[in-house]
Amino acid sequence: MKPSQVRQKLSRGETVWTAKVNSWAPDVIELICSHGFDGIWYCLEHNKLNPQTVTEAIRATRLSGVDAIMRVKPSNYSDLLWLLETGARGIMLPRVRDVEEVKNLVEMMKFPPLGRRGYDGVQSEADFGRAKPADYMATANAESFLVVQIEEPEIVSQIDAVAAIPGVDVLFVGPGDLTLSMGKFGQTSDPEVLAIMQQVADACQRHGKTAGIPCAPEDVPKYHAMGFRFFNVISDFRMLFDGLNRTAERMKTVGFPING
Repeated sequence: MKPSQVRQKLSRGETVWTAKVNSWAPDVIELICSHGFDGIWYCLEHNKLNPQTVTEAIRATRLSGVDAIMRVKPSNYSDLLWLLETGARGIMLPRVRDVEEVKNLVEMMKFPPLGRRGYDGVQSEADFGRAKPADYMATANAESFLVVQIEEPEIVSQIDAVAAIPGVDVLFVGPGDLTLSMGKFGQTSDPEVLAIMQQVADACQRHGKTAGIPCAPEDVPKYHAMGFRFFNVISDFRMLFDGLNRTAERMKTVGFPING
C-alpha cells in the first residue's frame, strides 16, 4: 500500500489541496491528478452510480498516486467497506448531527484495536493478497483518514466533542449547507457564519486535528489565516464552465461570437 499523500501532509501540519470531480471519467481524473493535487473528492451523496464506475474512478486516482476521498452517507457497513477495499483513502461524512454517528463510522473504518472492521486480504488495498495480514491492517489504519463535515446546526455545539474523537482527522465546513441550515444561504461573510468557521478551526487546533473548507483560490489566504489547512479549490465542472466562458469571450473579441 502506497503512503497516503493527505495523511503525510496532515501529520506534518502542511496544507492539503484537493479538487472535486463530478464526471467520473478516468482520463479526466488522471489529467486533474497530474496537476499536483493531494486528493480528489468524489461525491456519492448527490450522485448514485454503479459500483464499476466508482471502482474505475478510484483506480484512476490511486494509480496516479493521489488519494481518493469519497463523500458518502453509509446506511450500513457494506456501503462503506467496499470503497476502502477498492483503494479509497479518505471518507468524507456529510450532514453529521451527533457524535455517536462519527464514532460508529470510525469503528467501521478501522481494524481492531482502533475499530471493528472485518478483514479481507485479497482486495487492491491489500495488494491483492501479497501484504502480510498484520502489516496490511496496521497500514490501513494508519493511512486511511476521516473528514467530518460541519453543516448542521445540531453539530455546532458538539464541535469539540467531534474533534476529540480518535480517528477523526479533518473537520470540514460545508458553507453551502451550513448557511442554508442557518437561513443565510450563501452569506459566508456573515458574522455568525464566520464565528462558526472560527470555532471549527479553534477546536481543531485544541485537539490536534485539521480544519477544512471548499473555497475559491482567492479566498484561501483569508481562511488560511483563520487556521484552515485542508482546501478544495476547484471542480471539473467549474474548470469546464470557466473555460467555456473564456473561449466565448475570446471569440467575441475577435468578432465571431459563438452565441449569435
